[in-house]
Amino acid sequence: MFKTIEEYFWGDVHFWIPEEFTWEDFNQETQRAHPRDLYITPLVAVMFLIVRYFFESYIATPFCRYIGIADKQSLPEAEQICEDIFQNSKSEPSASLLKEISIKTGWSTGKCSRWFKNRGKRNYSSLFNKSTECCCRCFVYLFMFIYGCYILVPTGWIFNVKQCFVGFIKEQVLPDEFKIYYMLELGFYMSLLYSQFYDTKRKDFMQLFLHHIMTILMLCGSYCIGHYRIGSLIMLLHDVSDYWLEAAKVANYAKYQRVCDGLFVMFAINFFVSRWFYYPVYIIYTWMKYNDTLVGHLRSYFTAPYMLLIMTFLMYALHLYWGFLIGKMVYKFVVVGKIEKDTRSEDEDETDSETESDKKRR
Repeated sequence: MFKTIEEYFWGDVHFWIPEEFTWEDFNQETQRAHPRDLYITPLVAVMFLIVRYFFESYIATPFCRYIGIADKQSLPEAEQICEDIFQNSKSEPSASLLKEISIKTGWSTGKCSRWFKNRGKRNYSSLFNKSTECCCRCFVYLFMFIYGCYILVPTGWIFNVKQCFVGFIKEQVLPDEFKIYYMLELGFYMSLLYSQFYDTKRKDFMQLFLHHIMTILMLCGSYCIGHYRIGSLIMLLHDVSDYWLEAAKVANYAKYQRVCDGLFVMFAINFFVSRWFYYPVYIIYTWMKYNDTLVGHLRSYFTAPYMLLIMTFLMYALHLYWGFLIGKMVYKFVVVGKIEKDTRSEDEDETDSETESDKKRR
């Protein structure tokens, strides 16, 4: 039954590859990519989750303590009173209890009521938990970037993207190191897709979720239809800036403001150069220009290669959105003189400011 489903799924060969090719071109003596190679990626994702647990427990935790990040989040006295009551009841207190809380905290009953209404929407992950998460992601992104540079820099494809399409399928061999690169990246993004639901919630949760889905589909699709060269470049440019951001967050949580500012500047430069310039000018433009002449003609626009190309535009739209958020942070950096926080994070530590009417009552 499984074989029948597989034959049906892959049966329309020219949905997947240009009309000049057949699946036999993938089965020559030289090593080629094969969809069955991807069956191992769920296991790789589980491996990443296991590695993450041990990394956070035995490496990130001691490191974060060493740089002075407290294990427990300290709240202002008034908020701590409200938090203790919330942890005991997990619901909004009655009117009589609100009056008692108002007396203890010095807040108006209106402000107390708003605090409890908003408490359920907040993620009170401690700075320590956030720090260990960021340490782990920073390590993985940095490792992926170094490994990507190790296998891609010698090829010369980074600044000659046209070579990614020359000799498509028939002359392109899939080296073992590129196969490993794909398996690791796919497994990592699958693990992020799962861990996103219990990590610190961010304002762009849905955008990140969509990005992870598109990345997984793009990696799977590009691998199966022989576009592993351009897929590898896309993976590399995504890793080039992310580890700077995660490192900047850890420095921010540790109150190393100058270090945080320097790391953020490096992140912003890498992000805008790689995702606002290199990605559209080198990746998307070259793919559109040379796909038909160097790769082959497609039956219609409703084919896998065109769908992958559309995904690159959707990912670029997400890059523009995140670039806008980063631009706001750059503005704060120029005006205020420091990076206050990651604009994508939920505002866990902020309480609602008092309204003018509350101030008048007090």
